[in-house]
Amino acid sequence: MRRALIASSLILAGSAAQADVLGLTAEAGYYMPDATFDGSISGTSANKDLSAENTGYFGVAFEHPIPVIPNIRLQGSSLETKSADTQIKVDTTDYTLYYEFLDGLLWLDLDAGISLRSMDVDASTGSSSASESVLLPSGYLAAYVALPGLPVKFGGELKTLSIGDSSITDMTYKVKYESPFLVGVEAGYRQAHFTIDEGNIDVKTEFDGAFIGAFIDF
Repeated sequence: MRRALIASSLILAGSAAQADVLGLTAEAGYYMPDATFDGSISGTSANKDLSAENTGYFGVAFEHPIPVIPNIRLQGSSLETKSADTQIKVDTTDYTLYYEFLDGLLWLDLDAGISLRSMDVDASTGSSSASESVLLPSGYLAAYVALPGLPVKFGGELKTLSIGDSSITDMTYKVKYESPFLVGVEAGYRQAHFTIDEGNIDVKTEFDGAFIGAFIDF
């Protein structure tokens, strides 16, 4: 009986040691949103639906087995929308620190942490224009469910927080397929809503649309 318990303990310890290892994930893809603009630039107001530019996105995540130190994720995209007399471009870079609370337990992955979003905003309407650099923190939550017996996951990611007169709500719904060769494809829908009240820019802008991309998971 004692030998059986020792053997079982060794097997469980070995399994736990292999569950948390160094990992690197990279993703890149193409985002195809529609957009709205509501607000003012240097005192000139506008409220309209605009034609958004299709754009790329990227992400890199590094995970490790050290419990106290958070994992790191870097993501970026450039969001731009314009009409004949109104234009706004938001270059975003997200720096995220997060922990894995579930990693495949009952086919569920659950991460949570904090994110810091750096935004370079260029906007104009009529003859008025302004540029601002904004740094906003947000909460971060990601949850995915794996289909048993299949290399497919579906779920989503959320970044949101409101500070003063500025806020972020960035939600992604995603389906992921990973091939036996560590390479996969992903597709889904992203809703990126920003309220920016900094300097001469006071606007609410929304980007909503589908995306498709590829990833590699080491």
